[in-house]
Amino acid sequence: MDSKDYDEENKTIDVRFPLIILKTKKGNQLMERLSKIRFISWLSSISFLLFPLLSLFAILFLLLTLSLFFIFPEVREVARDVGPQGALLIPGLNPFLPIVYGWIAIFVGIVIHELSHGVIARNLDIPVKSAGLLFLVILPIGAFVEVDDQKMDNISFKKSGRIIAAGSGSNLFVAIISLLLLVGVVNTMEPIADGIPVGQILIDSPAQVAGILPGDIITHFNHNLTPDSDTFRSYLSASSPGNQITVTVQRKTQQLNYDLVLGENPNDNTKPFIGIGQLPVDLYSVLSQYQKGISFSPRLLIYLSFPTDSSFGIPFSSSMQYFYTSSLGDSYLILSNLFFWIWFINFNLGIFNALPLGPLDGGQAFKRGLNSIAKNKLSANKINLISRIVSISILVLILSMFTLPYLL
Repeated sequence: MDSKDYDEENKTIDVRFPLIILKTKKGNQLMERLSKIRFISWLSSISFLLFPLLSLFAILFLLLTLSLFFIFPEVREVARDVGPQGALLIPGLNPFLPIVYGWIAIFVGIVIHELSHGVIARNLDIPVKSAGLLFLVILPIGAFVEVDDQKMDNISFKKSGRIIAAGSGSNLFVAIISLLLLVGVVNTMEPIADGIPVGQILIDSPAQVAGILPGDIITHFNHNLTPDSDTFRSYLSASSPGNQITVTVQRKTQQLNYDLVLGENPNDNTKPFIGIGQLPVDLYSVLSQYQKGISFSPRLLIYLSFPTDSSFGIPFSSSMQYFYTSSLGDSYLILSNLFFWIWFINFNLGIFNALPLGPLDGGQAFKRGLNSIAKNKLSANKINLISRIVSISILVLILSMFTLPYLL
């Protein structure tokens, strides 16, 4: 279907391969209904007041990241290993961002962001010219809302600023709700057993020959409880190479006994060898840290850590999920990962869009705010020049994040 077959004002589908733009009146109707809710007005006012702080936080974050590149060679090395794509919130390119969860979270973030602009515009009686969804061929990837810019130019900055700040404010609101839901899901979790979490099994070791697997929890050594690593090591040290022992493990809902013959330690043939790599964490401690981490303390940073294979401090990560169960059943894995990525991506979208950079919300707010404050003191050309200088400076900082690890 060619978009030229439609009148520019009334067309509902615009094909710009591979993008398809679907305009819908239902979006306008939804924004109209939401704009009547009193909470929406409160949210926009709070967002407007917080927006300068978000801009400052975003700039400080860029400066902090760049300073880490200058000070710590290991940070530069990690950045080089990951590559520039590690800083992009694009599923399939970012090695840490899962495709399904990432796509859902980005879609939610963009829809919330754009919808909020339109809702606050209608709350302030500013027309919305068009709204709809964006598709990559048939995959929905976002949304758009086109607010009447001419009307925006004729209202006070206090009103236009509320419309602009609504996107980032709503992203942060959704992020906080998702984070609370994530912690709520984690609070339903508990270790499947007391014991030693098995992280690795060495090839051809007695443990592998017997059938013990990564993800098992060792609960007994020769029918004696092994509640912690020290107890397990003490039992193992009291044995000798060639001794036959029985190891009891918990594997999800199964308790299994394995008989094996201890080998010789490669570094000292007088000491026994079993071939089990224990995770360097306590299962209860990991769970407790994640459940109680929401506070104004460094522990809050744990919620910005990706649940990847190497994330031993995150109970629902791919390296830890086998050691826990939940009253929600296996759905806790889906819910925890979904809430994590919605939290993480909305948080980053909200902060990034607050940067005083050209087309971003922060850039628009900076220019309109400067014009409101200094319109009687500075000419329009000087205001435009200052806005461009600030935008270029922010752009240089962003580009430096991609290039500095390779230049230093």
